Amino acid sequence: MLMAFVFIRVEVDAVSRVASQIIKIEGVEEAHEVTGDIDIIARVSARNIDDLSKLIFKIREIEGVQGTDTRIVLASHTR
Repeated sequence: MLMAFVFIRVEVDAVSRVASQIIKIEGVEEAHEVTGDIDIIARVSARNIDDLSKLIFKIREIEGVQGTDTRIVLASHTR
């Protein structure tokens, strides 16, 4: 199972609407509205790269999404 963080840029005044649509996509575990040059950070999981790619394209299809930048998790450290 792959885990990744997707940084999402959104049109002004569309952040909450887009976040509520993103969280409905299968594989999206969390969606956080954040400050800075990124508007939403989503933690996602997928079986493989192909499924991750499909998930990212579903996010990009949402009206108001301007772009994404994805980081695949190589290792996790928890307390």
